[in-house]
Amino acid sequence: MSTILFVVAFVGLGLGTLLFAMSGGRGGLSSTLHSQSRGSRRFATFAFFASLLLLGVVVPGAVIAAELNKDDIPHAQVSGLTPQEKHGAELFGRRCGLCHTLKAANAVARVGPNLDDLAPNEKFVLDAIQKGRSNGGGQMPANIYTGQDAVDVAKFVAKSVGSDESSGG
Repeated sequence: MSTILFVVAFVGLGLGTLLFAMSGGRGGLSSTLHSQSRGSRRFATFAFFASLLLLGVVVPGAVIAAELNKDDIPHAQVSGLTPQEKHGAELFGRRCGLCHTLKAANAVARVGPNLDDLAPNEKFVLDAIQKGRSNGGGQMPANIYTGQDAVDVAKFVAKSVGSDESSGG
């Protein structure tokens, strides 16, 4: 959606530039802007600052707002993340993504197990976070996250790999 908004804004800007360029002639906008009258200078100044505001603040603000409100991860077929799962994604990126592979977090590491392949459920992930693990190529410390942070990471991982409470891990 943000891409479409961005493209529409620049198509509008292009069409506006085209109309501006083609409106020459005695009564056209071109003669008004090139006039030395006080009104034409005010209009040109207003048009410049309006364009600057639109392109420098409004369009980037709309794109940033659309990205911040995103609750889908299309490349990993994950949609409808809750606020807790979004928080879990952020926390996963800080510590867990250094060792684990998880497509939804854009994490590619080879120390810990590939969570996309393992597909652990929420209980398994929470247990691993609380107790730690020591097998394979590394050692995961216990309590890497605690409390609600640990629950949020577990929810994010479980949703990302498509597992539910009844599945194993």
